[in-house]
Amino acid sequence: MSNPMAEQWVELEADKITVLDVQKILGQVNDDQWVISACVDRIVETIPVQRALLSLGLARSDGVVERCSNIIALSLEQQHTDALLSHFENAPADAQLCYLRSILLQRLDRLNTYVDMEMVLPKKSEMLVDEEMEEWEDDPWADGNDRSEPMAQPPISEAPISLSQFMGNDILWSACELASASALEALRILMKRHTSSLWPSRFKILQCIPGHVQPSNCWDLFPSLNTTTNEETVLVQDSWRQPDFVERPDTQMVLRKLNKRSPLQYIYPGRAISFTPIEYPLSADAISIWYEDRVNDIISNTGMIDVALALVQHAAAQGIPSLDEFGEDLSLLSRLVYDAPQGQEMHEDWTLQRWFSMDPMAIVNAYLAYSTPATLAKDIRCLVLPYLYVLEAREERVGHPDPSLPTRILYDYILTTSLNNVAAIFDASKPTLLRAQRIIKNDEEMARLALACLYGSNSSDKWATMNTIFECLPAWEIPKDEDSNARAADTTVASLGQFVTPSTNQPPATSKDLLIFFKPLPFASLSRALDILDVHLESGEILSRWNVSAPLRWFLQSSGDVNEQRARANKMARRAGEKGDSLKGIEDWQWLLQDMLKLSGNGDPFARGAFCLLTKEEVMTIFLSGLLCTGST
Repeated sequence: MSNPMAEQWVELEADKITVLDVQKILGQVNDDQWVISACVDRIVETIPVQRALLSLGLARSDGVVERCSNIIALSLEQQHTDALLSHFENAPADAQLCYLRSILLQRLDRLNTYVDMEMVLPKKSEMLVDEEMEEWEDDPWADGNDRSEPMAQPPISEAPISLSQFMGNDILWSACELASASALEALRILMKRHTSSLWPSRFKILQCIPGHVQPSNCWDLFPSLNTTTNEETVLVQDSWRQPDFVERPDTQMVLRKLNKRSPLQYIYPGRAISFTPIEYPLSADAISIWYEDRVNDIISNTGMIDVALALVQHAAAQGIPSLDEFGEDLSLLSRLVYDAPQGQEMHEDWTLQRWFSMDPMAIVNAYLAYSTPATLAKDIRCLVLPYLYVLEAREERVGHPDPSLPTRILYDYILTTSLNNVAAIFDASKPTLLRAQRIIKNDEEMARLALACLYGSNSSDKWATMNTIFECLPAWEIPKDEDSNARAADTTVASLGQFVTPSTNQPPATSKDLLIFFKPLPFASLSRALDILDVHLESGEILSRWNVSAPLRWFLQSSGDVNEQRARANKMARRAGEKGDSLKGIEDWQWLLQDMLKLSGNGDPFARGAFCLLTKEEVMTIFLSGLLCTGST
């Protein structure tokens, strides 16, 4: 068309248009269809100008609404659709105008939405802007001597999406951009105003919310459960204006029919996002799966287990099923990551897959991997025992009660950890403490564990630690009528001697293996076994003093072997004559003889000393032989 005003409008750049231009230039063009198309064609960044364009376009399309409404009014109710279709076929320009009007109305809705969102859209902090200004002013490429021109200003991006982007792009793209930028208040407004459009793509939008965002900031955006239907709560769009004639279902149906026959002029949208629509509400189980999947994504992408735990706790509190145990595991994993002592190296990457793949003993070891003897008791109380009680509760829930499970796993840890750690645990289990404060609460079990740990250890230099463990044990008074039962311990010790002796047929016995022998011992026998242990500890210290130390298990192995005891006695007597180890004087030799005689039992196997099968005369002969070998006088 040849119209000076239309030509002037076409020549205007979008970012230069003012409200006055819309009124004085575009508003003076008489061709309604051209004006409406021009209003649809332009998307600008300024809210007042964009509103002026939409208002003008809608005003110019009022005529087509009036014409179509009159045609329908003259037809029968059941023939409204046919009458409108016939009119559009005879007047395709009116069909095009109705289509363009629907676009203008949609954009007006978006403009009003953006106005509300703009008030809550996140802005860059002044601090961040100041930093950018400093970086800009410190341009390494700038000529330090050139001060003739003012410093250029750095660009400042304020909002996740601009008005033109919001107006021109697919609304799902805008929702995903807001979600990705954690602009949750703006996203709420968008979801509330355009629920019907965004409902099928809700999970695509939620997927864009970063995993590090605290769940408390977006509870209302996450799926919830309708307890009446046991399905996902369906969001209903607020009715914020009456539908226009061109938005009525019958009008839209006619326009779709025409579009299939002969496509109407189509305004190509901007950026769009592909997704799989979910029109129906999810079942309760499907909601639970969605929360589990998001938890796994959070942990995999951010490692923020506290955020994942908060999410599951919220979902479980809303009545979403099958999340209680999942939440328990997250809580336990959270304690491992945040509460358990950590090494100086970088923290390990913990995932739910790794957690679920570990057996209980491995998890207990992970909890205590960096514990020290000073912190071990507290870590067991605060980390390990709550975990073990959860395991026990789960077994009871599935109909397999196992009350011994916590102590069984705890004892397995005690039997496999270092003697320093054992000493710390026994110190926190002393009978003088209140039962509620003790880690090992049963005195007899405490004695059995001590016997198994000490005789199962290969250490031959931790005598102070071993004595610390022994000193934590209960002291029992055995009635005389129980003396026969006490002798059962001697039988056990004798059989243990053969069991712990190395052979090619079986691996060395461990503390767990030894516990099997001590399990059947009654109270009196345990007391006798502790008496024997006391003698062995004293003997071990004496041997260590003269550099012929042996682990405690040696006393079991040699308890019935006179040749083994004789060999050790000869080694003890002759060690003094080795190079660099000569005794200093007569006092030292006397001390050595006293210790050797103390270890003898005059042939009594029940004496339990290191040389209990040797007589005092034989021990003195061995001592004199060692003295003569040194050449001392």
